[in-house]
Amino acid sequence: MILIMILCLCLASSYRVNGTRIISKEEDLELERQLKLINKPPIKSIQTEFGHIVDCIDINKQLAFDHPLLKDHKIQRIPQFSLRTTKNISSAYARPSMIGLKDPCPLGTVPIRRTTKEDLIAIRSLSNNIHPQSATNPGVYNAAIQMKKQARIIPSYTGVQGHVNVYNPQVKKGNSAAQIYIMNGPEENLNIISTGWMVSPDIFHDPYTHFFTVWTIDGYKKTGCYNTNCPGFVQIDRRNYPGIPITNVSIPDENQFEIAFSIDKEEDGNWWVSFDHILIGYFPATLFNNFSEPEAVGWGGVVVNPPNGISPPMGSGLFPDGNYKHVGSFRQIQYRDNTGKLNVPQDLLYDIIIDNKSCYDLKNDGYQGEYMGYAFEFGGPGGQCRN
Repeated sequence: MILIMILCLCLASSYRVNGTRIISKEEDLELERQLKLINKPPIKSIQTEFGHIVDCIDINKQLAFDHPLLKDHKIQRIPQFSLRTTKNISSAYARPSMIGLKDPCPLGTVPIRRTTKEDLIAIRSLSNNIHPQSATNPGVYNAAIQMKKQARIIPSYTGVQGHVNVYNPQVKKGNSAAQIYIMNGPEENLNIISTGWMVSPDIFHDPYTHFFTVWTIDGYKKTGCYNTNCPGFVQIDRRNYPGIPITNVSIPDENQFEIAFSIDKEEDGNWWVSFDHILIGYFPATLFNNFSEPEAVGWGGVVVNPPNGISPPMGSGLFPDGNYKHVGSFRQIQYRDNTGKLNVPQDLLYDIIIDNKSCYDLKNDGYQGEYMGYAFEFGGPGGQCRN
């Protein structure tokens, strides 16, 4: 019903959103119908400085609850686990990025980025998978560390987290992201949750860096979406939301800004997404069909370029060279196993995934002291890349 329909996979791929091609009356009517279903009546609307509109929606009437599996869902306001898992250690290396609405939505409401016709068309790019299993997906390139499934040592995973410095790579087409993720299943039945920062003029229609979430239960064939463009993610925070722009970004060899991202499983099976220890919301357990014991977690960069196009830069756009002041990097990367214990990657228990070393690379630096923790560098300039 609504959940599948709003993915817009049935729309013609030749549709142009900037007026260069006139769409049919039937297509336009379908878009309008979908927008009325997706954009709920707001209690308050906010015109942001970045050009998009944020609607403050009754928390109990947000799009998530249009999902047939969430009709009787009871909202969870706060999880049982504690978010603060690493010490606050002062350093001149990086400062937190600024993110969030200047004024929060009113009590009882949550901020939801208003969906446009352009957004509905861009959702089609969801078929360009944003996960490491990209061998069969030309134009998708990863530089990532991924924990292996170890039945005897690590039966399953219940969380993943890491600090990543935030950049604004120049992307003309496609997207460039830094992400953490947790997943399970083969390609055709892939269940995955991913979050991080992304630059995508195709998805966001601007050049800014955005906080994002994405999920699926079938390898992005018919289910799932970015942010809140389809029923699924339950928004809780009143100031921050999936798709929000990040105002402070790093500049190579100058000021560095970072965000700590995490995905954590609650005892009831819900999967919470947070950044800088702020609970943004969660994916209810009932959304997933193969996620009771996820077999992999990971951290890294990923880019998606248009067919026969130029691959965008990853990270800062520079190859790893040991200088954390000007390359894309993760620090304090950790995973939580099925016992609830936090660990760092250990030798022989992870894979390093680099899809195209001529365009992107990853340098695993291991444990780098109390502040950096387990750290690695990633990125590259992109260009004429081929799988």
